[in-house]
Amino acid sequence: MQEKLNLLNQISDELNKDLNLDRMLQRVIDLTIKHFKAISGSIMLFDEENRISKYILQRKDVSDARAHQIVGQVLTEGFAGWVLKHGRGDIINDTQADDRWYTFPNQPYTARSVIATPLTRRNRVAGVLTINHSEAEHFKGQDLSLLNAIAWQAAIALENAQLFRQSEAERATLSAIINGTQDAIVVVYGEDHKILLMNPAAEKALQVTPDNWKDRALDSVTHLNDLVALFNSSPLSGGELQLSNGHTLLTSLIDVPDVGRMAIMHDISALKALDKMKTEFIDTFTHDLAAPLATIKGHIDLLQIDGPLSDLQLEDLGFMRMAVDQMRMLIKDLLELTRLESLKSLYKTDIALNSSLKKSFETFKRMATTKNIEFSLHANDSKAITRGNPTLITRAIDNLIENAIKYTKPHGQVSLLLTTSGNEALIAVKDTGIGIPAKTAPQVFDKFFRAHAAEANEVPGSGLGLSIVKAIVERHGGRVWVESKVNTGSTFTIALPIHSNGSAT
Repeated sequence: MQEKLNLLNQISDELNKDLNLDRMLQRVIDLTIKHFKAISGSIMLFDEENRISKYILQRKDVSDARAHQIVGQVLTEGFAGWVLKHGRGDIINDTQADDRWYTFPNQPYTARSVIATPLTRRNRVAGVLTINHSEAEHFKGQDLSLLNAIAWQAAIALENAQLFRQSEAERATLSAIINGTQDAIVVVYGEDHKILLMNPAAEKALQVTPDNWKDRALDSVTHLNDLVALFNSSPLSGGELQLSNGHTLLTSLIDVPDVGRMAIMHDISALKALDKMKTEFIDTFTHDLAAPLATIKGHIDLLQIDGPLSDLQLEDLGFMRMAVDQMRMLIKDLLELTRLESLKSLYKTDIALNSSLKKSFETFKRMATTKNIEFSLHANDSKAITRGNPTLITRAIDNLIENAIKYTKPHGQVSLLLTTSGNEALIAVKDTGIGIPAKTAPQVFDKFFRAHAAEANEVPGSGLGLSIVKAIVERHGGRVWVESKVNTGSTFTIALPIHSNGSAT
């Protein structure tokens, strides 16, 4: 009994000290054969579809081709195949009297008794362990119990080894992805933000000596104070990091549960350079156009002063003046949008939105009356206070109101509403105008997009008004969207975060 316990302990030690599958299984066979004083043995492993995935033969004098042939034969006609099929172990007392045993031609040894059992885990036979002895009637029932215990240990170790191998493969894949990506990645842990991971891109960007950062505090490895500040922020926030070499990294941070915090930094230097080129081009383009347009408009006025003109000529001059005004409006809006997109900071103060809406209402009341449109205001919520730039917020609201009046036919209705929902103030501009087709509604905030090609010639505009609204709202941490139905009307809604006494609610 003690000898069996010693064997099980020894096998357990062998299985636990090495996760290399081949070495582990070979030691199990060697120890088991030695205990039973057997002549040979084998372990065969199967995949989910009972195909052979690996085999270990105790014999060393068999070629790979011959071993593969032996394994295939015994699974088809031999004892191991019977064990696999029935899912239980058994003993062949005499191979010469049991048709479950297959004898190979020119076999260099004579197996007279055999014991085999399955390696079962989670109701699946993962392998078969077979031991051969040269004497008939050698194995007893207690030997099968012992082999079952060995197989049970081996099945657990096999599963652990497979999980380890799978984990290692996944770790290697993840490591290859992280080390191969061009984005800089830094992972820190603990209150002092010790570095757990830094990929080569981060080492290069932060000018850190490779592998000289493990378990060191972030602020002792890099002098990029802005990055340290981002890791210290609560809640986590992202932003742009300016490196000493002139590059700009767009940084986002996330909490990784049970690990720490991770920063992913994408180099946007090329995009920043392109954006600068775009801004410079627009500045030059609009400046060069402004003077000729002023000259054209001046000459149109002079033509009317210089002499009598026919009605047709006056009509033509009117179209020319309208085209010049539209070009000047486009230039103005383009400059404003470019300025909004390039602003690094905004002057902000508390804004009582009900007061802002009342001012906008008074501004456009005359325009609505002239077009015979019923214009109403519902903005009595004094708690709807946001923090922002008053001029820009008013511009966004005015753009929506002006569009609503422009695209609403006479005798229609335009309503201006202010409500609150949770931590947001909702400003809605609702009209009974021509509406927007559902397929084009998502595009209405795109630059130069106009939802109504036919009406575009009748309603002047630059196609930038809603893009400006979107840019302003997003700079204030808000959202804007549209709900519309053709020939029924549209509702444009701006959602802005509510502030009270200078702090977010």
